[in-house]
Amino acid sequence: MEFEVVRRDITRFPAEAIVNAANKYLEHGGGVAYAIAKAATGDVREYIRISKEAMREQIGRDHIEHGEVVVTPAMRLEKYGIKYVIHTVGPYCGGVWDEDKKEKLRKAILGALKKADELGVKSIAFPAISAGIYGCPLEEVVKTFKEVVEEFSKEAKSVERVYLVLYSEDAYRTAVETLGLL
Repeated sequence: MEFEVVRRDITRFPAEAIVNAANKYLEHGGGVAYAIAKAATGDVREYIRISKEAMREQIGRDHIEHGEVVVTPAMRLEKYGIKYVIHTVGPYCGGVWDEDKKEKLRKAILGALKKADELGVKSIAFPAISAGIYGCPLEEVVKTFKEVVEEFSKEAKSVERVYLVLYSEDAYRTAVETLGLL
């Protein structure tokens, strides 16, 4: 399985599935969740409605827990080759990192990877889940992401390429330095 860190806009990244770093109610009010919702439909409120409907159908309640995922169609993102948006919930850190938060992040990443494999996609793109408005240290998010991808690669059936897609140059530089890729 290939793993790559790239600097791009995840809403235009040509992976078959992209991951949305959502809150547990799938109310896409800021950060990457807002950007994906806006790009997918043009109307964030409409995307929230679609996401909540999918959550009720797939999970059977009005929220998701760490490790659970909800899948929505890509809608307007299909023009970039994206077929699915996989919504997952990472931990809220507020600048504090510990083993509990790492485990919640692990579950969020692994849940999305397993769902992508179940959907039969070959490529999946992730944002730095919880490193933005949830305040988790980017270095720890990147290290955890790489660990989970390496662990998952032993069981993957269809997923061949995993991308960590970072929007800013600073975040990209921090990630590649953290992973020793420079």
